Amino acid sequence: MNLAQRMMPTIAWVMRKLLCFGLLLPVIALSLRFECARANADIPADVRDVFESMLDNLEPELQAPFRVALEKNTPVVEMTPDQFRKFRDNPFNPFEGLDEIDASDEAGNIALKFELPSLRTRPKGKHEKQNRSLIKHLKSIGRPVSKSIVRLYAGDRHVAMGTIVSADGFLITKSSEVTERGPITCLLSDGRKIPAKLRGADKVHDVALLEFEAKRLEAIQWSDMPLALGQFLLAPDQKGEVIAIGNYSVPPRSTKIGEQAFLGVKPETTTGGVLISDVRPGTASFEAGLRNGDIIVELDRQPIRETSDLVFQIRQREPGDQVTIKYISNGAQKETSATLAGNLINGERAARFKMMNRLGAIPSRRSSGFPNVFQHDMPIFPEHCGGPVLDLDGNAVGLNIARNGRAATYALPVKQIQELLEELQRKSVPVRDR
Repeated sequence: MNLAQRMMPTIAWVMRKLLCFGLLLPVIALSLRFECARANADIPADVRDVFESMLDNLEPELQAPFRVALEKNTPVVEMTPDQFRKFRDNPFNPFEGLDEIDASDEAGNIALKFELPSLRTRPKGKHEKQNRSLIKHLKSIGRPVSKSIVRLYAGDRHVAMGTIVSADGFLITKSSEVTERGPITCLLSDGRKIPAKLRGADKVHDVALLEFEAKRLEAIQWSDMPLALGQFLLAPDQKGEVIAIGNYSVPPRSTKIGEQAFLGVKPETTTGGVLISDVRPGTASFEAGLRNGDIIVELDRQPIRETSDLVFQIRQREPGDQVTIKYISNGAQKETSATLAGNLINGERAARFKMMNRLGAIPSRRSSGFPNVFQHDMPIFPEHCGGPVLDLDGNAVGLNIARNGRAATYALPVKQIQELLEELQRKSVPVRDR
């Protein structure tokens, strides 16, 4: 029996837990080339988003097979053995289980059929914050601003939200989702569909200014009132429905690549907290008195139940920040403070870390590198960026600009928005030839 017969119809299903983050890795069905051809189908939106996200980080040789799959609208990606080996070993490859495939030159081309558990259609439990029976009660908050919000489409595909900033027909949105997709159409709250034209873009902040011809427009009213850590925020759509709710988690800061805050421990999830199995001498943790065997239970009054909690809390901070840590040592609860050091993350380690953070979420194509954004944990999708962020009083306190990871979404603060608008409108070209 030859290799193809032994492996037909499907090579394997892979679903492995990512131990240090407690997340499920995406699932891939690995099939032979002729089997994939029979199973060929339209590419699901979630898989398309992952492919597009990887294109920004793969070398041209590895981009090619994914671009072909996108053009053919299929989740099946065919590679030569050499391409497959390079993809398997690439730090931006978020999938495990590829070692099980025969990648010898004699085996011929390899076709992978990618499948993901749908994050968009996953049912929400009755006790989850995003449960629709809970969110529907917040519609009265989103309704008043609904006329200032539009959906933006490239063809039939919903690519972003837009926020109307002028009764003359100007709106702002996320630049990287609209500037390279061809003609853009606005869907207004009253059902009108109107073509829009690009009038300016700021690549640094990933903001675009569009203009469209319409009457009876209502511009958003921004509020620069201060936000408090932990307070509730929500994201509405053009019908007033609430897309998601969450909490304000990190004040405005830069997310440009550079030094990352670093505690200096090897953490392991255990009963009651996070066990420290390796404290590195000279690190922030060592200087704070933490030792092997201690169990961290709280950081800056935030409970630490598993490794992902600790990683998340440290990532929200900058080198030089001081944190208060509650921990258990030899059965006794203690408290200490640590000044986080800087750890330059680059190269392959940074790439792998970036992909780990994206598991469990569908990130924006441009998801980081912003000079000034605040962070919240609303689990929006990339096509929801460009819409306003509201507080529970209905005040527009920011603009969603990027989904970054499982528990991180970035938004532009109002002051930044107003400065960008002034600059973009000053440089814009009139849409009407009168």
